[in-house]
Amino acid sequence: MPSVLSLQNVSAFYPSSSASFFGSAGWTQILKDINFDLHAGEILSIVGESGSGKSTLGKSIVGLVPKISGSFIFKTEEYHPSNMRHLRQKIQIIFQDPYSSLNPRMSVNETLNEVIQLYPNAKNPNERLTALMDQTEIPKDAAAKYPHELSGGQRQRVCIARSLAVEPDVLICDEIVSALDVSVQAKILNLMKDLSEQKSISILFTTHDLHVVESFTDTVLVMNGGHIVESGTVEQVFQNPKHEYTQILLGSIPGKNHQKEDEILMPSSSS
Repeated sequence: MPSVLSLQNVSAFYPSSSASFFGSAGWTQILKDINFDLHAGEILSIVGESGSGKSTLGKSIVGLVPKISGSFIFKTEEYHPSNMRHLRQKIQIIFQDPYSSLNPRMSVNETLNEVIQLYPNAKNPNERLTALMDQTEIPKDAAAKYPHELSGGQRQRVCIARSLAVEPDVLICDEIVSALDVSVQAKILNLMKDLSEQKSISILFTTHDLHVVESFTDTVLVMNGGHIVESGTVEQVFQNPKHEYTQILLGSIPGKNHQKEDEILMPSSSS
């Protein structure tokens, strides 16, 4: 399977809150030598606690981090995130809070049409709008509504539809279901999985919820302190975690360590 996006030795920095001795602000390193490949149609989840660097990783790919180093490669083209206007259509990001991502003065219709007008192959904008709403299961009666009139799940669907309007190859999803209730989460995740399978869209999905990862993703990267400490398929990471941090994360999931506990508590037949 070909690599769509590759990061090689990527580090990322934010301005330090404290000034240096000479009065200028220093830099705090958030990501440390990140390496991974995202393949066509793959769902790759990045997991870790708050502060692990997983959201910074997604933002670094699209130039939302002030200082970065290392190599970013889209297909066979190396690019710098601070100068990627030519790749904006190909790599899209969806954020955790859909309400702050949408213009409160624009209806769903207007929000999607604004992007559709920029889409080079949109011969019939109305058909394109209808197709996007059908694809993301946005109710027809929501077309004329404004963000404050929509549910959280509907707002997130609008953000997804807006990203799909440019037919991206890569979707970066930054904690996009963390603020939604479980039933809505499941619907959004099913939608993302369908997009991956039907459109061969590659999805980079950051989350702290390991329940989501186990049922949804193909490959897992575990982050801690700005490092990738473990990677592999869902089966590899969940059934045979190698790193102590991964073992601790998995051990915090109710039911995950019950079997081991039962084995420890059950008396042996020889006793």
